Amino acid sequence: MKKWIILFSPLLLFADIKKEITNFYKHYYPKIIIEKIKIKPSPPKKYKSINFLLSPKRSFGNIKIDNKYYYIKIKAKIPVCISTQIIKTNQEIINRCKIKKTDFKNFYSKPITKITHDLVASKIISKNSIINVSNTKKKPDVFKNSSVSVIIQSKNITISSTAKALEDGYRGDEIKILFNKKIKNAIVSKKGAVKIK
Repeated sequence: MKKWIILFSPLLLFADIKKEITNFYKHYYPKIIIEKIKIKPSPPKKYKSINFLLSPKRSFGNIKIDNKYYYIKIKAKIPVCISTQIIKTNQEIINRCKIKKTDFKNFYSKPITKITHDLVASKIISKNSIINVSNTKKKPDVFKNSSVSVIIQSKNITISSTAKALEDGYRGDEIKILFNKKIKNAIVSKKGAVKIK
């Protein structure tokens, strides 16, 4: 995914290009520590416009300054959360990882550094893996394949039973459940519970 940012301003005539590159990365990774920036060929000291054509997931790419292309490469460190053990699907992440500074490289998914109690693994995470957006999710109120309480309301009658959730769901979501050997739609009402209309 390419990220295009175009900046036009008379104030940039004397701006520092390396500072603009640093700000570009800090927008996506506020705690990144940029140690070195290489720009080829040498950029001008004054310019009117700068376009960032690179993805913030990469440590290299192209920028365009006043309609001329330049190649940049950064050397940087970034704090990431590393798993300290194998984390199974739907297990909480907290207390199973530690913050560690690592070399900034090509991330296929944005690393997560703030771990909260409602963050769980969306798939098995190997030991020493980076915790990121694609291998985590917010803890659902109903987990796929879990047993859920079912409330069926019909006029003046309320029936309680159990069923199997066929999907993850958050409060208010409509999910599919297996109820009496039939697939039905139900609304997640609270943690571990659904309602059938």
